[in-house]
Amino acid sequence: MKRTLIITTALLLMSTAMGQNSTQRQRLEQHVYTLAADSLNGRRAGSPDAQRAAAYITRQWREMGLKPFFDNNKDYNMPFTIGREGGYCNLVAIIEGNDPVLKNEFIVIGGHYDHLGVRNGNIYNGADDNASGTACVTEVARQLLARQSELKRSVIVCAFDAEEIGLYGSSHLAEYMEKHNLIGRVKLMMSVDMVGWLKQGGSLTLEGTGTLLNSNQLTNAESLGIPIKITSKRFENSIFTATDTEPFAKQGVPTLAVTTGIKSPYHKPEDDANLIDYEGLDLVTDFMAAFTLRAANQPGQLASGKVASKHRNKAVPFNLGLSLGYNSNGLNFPEAAFNGKTLLGWHAGIAMQCNFNNSLSLHADVLYSNTRSPYPDIHFLYNDILRLRQQSVTVPLMLRYSIGGRSAALFLSFGGYYSYNINSQFYFTKEVAAIDKPAFTTSPQPCRAHQWGLGWDFGFRLGYNWDVRCAFLYQLNPLFNNASMPRTLNTFTSFTLTYYLM
Repeated sequence: MKRTLIITTALLLMSTAMGQNSTQRQRLEQHVYTLAADSLNGRRAGSPDAQRAAAYITRQWREMGLKPFFDNNKDYNMPFTIGREGGYCNLVAIIEGNDPVLKNEFIVIGGHYDHLGVRNGNIYNGADDNASGTACVTEVARQLLARQSELKRSVIVCAFDAEEIGLYGSSHLAEYMEKHNLIGRVKLMMSVDMVGWLKQGGSLTLEGTGTLLNSNQLTNAESLGIPIKITSKRFENSIFTATDTEPFAKQGVPTLAVTTGIKSPYHKPEDDANLIDYEGLDLVTDFMAAFTLRAANQPGQLASGKVASKHRNKAVPFNLGLSLGYNSNGLNFPEAAFNGKTLLGWHAGIAMQCNFNNSLSLHADVLYSNTRSPYPDIHFLYNDILRLRQQSVTVPLMLRYSIGGRSAALFLSFGGYYSYNINSQFYFTKEVAAIDKPAFTTSPQPCRAHQWGLGWDFGFRLGYNWDVRCAFLYQLNPLFNNASMPRTLNTFTSFTLTYYLM
């Protein structure tokens, strides 16, 4: 990509010539073209190329006068290992606040500078992911330094390594702050990740506003004087994506994942610097600087006390959900050792679950069910035209054991059920002479009102809000009120999809 190299060189020369007179937009373009240049071979985490990227960021931070976060360190380096493998390094700086009390609290803003490296001979330059975020964080720091006298809380500025291979850089910083009793002083953490496609994405998305008090007022771009469209998402809930907010969110810190989305060539070799919307990136940087200053000066608590499902270390005490499914109902005649045929029905209702821990729960459903089953009769044994329809409210109560993570788990449950029969009746699938109809079919309510039995189910959790399960219920008390009829029991098989609202 000779063109990219030429543009990068030109920008560097232009930046040197212009010095401090360069505009923010020009500096953003310089940062992205430098970090996403072919010469850095995709900045694979822990590689010499990533170290060269870190050296560039360090030079920018030092020239603007950022203070290293660690008092005993003359630079910004926070080296760490993954297993026994070293060579990884975060960069961490601090802009100190001025309020006698609030300066001991922190707003953290960071973005990862690593990317995928070279794969199958293709360089994954990662201009949007995440040279754009690193550039934005650098220029936000420059703006905040210029207005440091206005800051009440202190702002920690981060460039994370090893995000692409498992959020290791941000995890290392979060663990360090927890170990040194600093994590409770972090009032907000923001990850700026893929913010270079504002025009194509249509808006700047802030995921996690539900973790903040008064988030609508805090994030209002109009009141900050920034002409940018903001899309708020209360929580990060996708199980397929993650950013550097996660290690902090799991420590109970309010977090915002800041992005213009994945309209860019995400994780593809085509994610190059010439495709970035630099006008949009300039707007994003202005918004993030103004918002960070507002958050740093916000009195009182910032945390709402709420957290995304995916960021909970422990299961919530209670889940409430909505269920819908279909069932297959048949009749069992134990004295005759005979099982009747089954027919499909449907059911819907609510699900409730009390969680003792991540593995053990007590699960209950309240389901309205409409079931049908063929009834064998000597008159119609071969014609199979007699049916029993039941409408009932069924309440299974089961002890559930789950294996796996909170976002994906297999479960097995055992327990019992109670069913209240609202209405039941026999009907014929075709016209039958009155003289041929059995006497019991004229009963307006042939089935017992109260039915109960044993049951079990198995299934799996899909993400944080869905589960799919198959249940089997076996009735223990006789189905019919009529003592002259043979002992008959329901056998109920169901497939249910549940969406948990909380």
